[in-house]
Amino acid sequence: MGISINIALQLAYLAPMVKDCRKGIMLGRQKMHFNPPGWTDRLIKKLARLGITATPEDLFQEDGFCETYLNTIGWPKLESLDFSPIDGAEYVHDLSQPVGEDLTGRFDLIYDGGTTEHVFDIAQSFRNIDAMLEDGGIFVSCVGTDGWFGHGFYQIGPDVPWRFWHHSLGYEVLGCWTMTRKGTERPRKIPDPTNMPRGAEHRYSAPQFLFYVVRKTPRDGAPKPVIQSHYVNY
Repeated sequence: MGISINIALQLAYLAPMVKDCRKGIMLGRQKMHFNPPGWTDRLIKKLARLGITATPEDLFQEDGFCETYLNTIGWPKLESLDFSPIDGAEYVHDLSQPVGEDLTGRFDLIYDGGTTEHVFDIAQSFRNIDAMLEDGGIFVSCVGTDGWFGHGFYQIGPDVPWRFWHHSLGYEVLGCWTMTRKGTERPRKIPDPTNMPRGAEHRYSAPQFLFYVVRKTPRDGAPKPVIQSHYVNY
């Protein structure tokens, strides 16, 4: 996956939340996906409403990756981690394997722009993210949640941010919502599905991303068991 119009806008909205981070990394070096006509002008106008003045040269770089855009909207510098060096990642590691001490507790910001859904052992990829984050660090994730059949191994539901990151690991949920790749409708806020009928099951008419932001808090002892919201009271 990469950064399309609505993802780009959400990252701009989040910039004040992550601007003070100093050691950040993205999972998979993300590219700007802006081929549809009108997207660039639309983004420039939306950024202007946020007080960000930008030209196309401030948004895009020749190799198609996103570092120029992130710098323009006020994000800290992000390195990248990938299972292959082909895209120029600073760190090469297969997220289906546990990270070593060299990556443990190293980062205060991790961005997943649609990489974990392509890792077959996705649970291990999440545990790696937890291991790589220092206490107080922020994890930002944007993954397919509905209508992405065949895109990756998985489509992610609300139990991942709420039941895993929050209830099992004790992270603070700073935001959780769904949104389309290119539409103009407002994002839909996703509350904690615990004790809601069938895990707050919902159907969409267009493909959706699940976009969530969580912050790591100090944890004593092992994580709590990960139980899907639908089965909490069984």
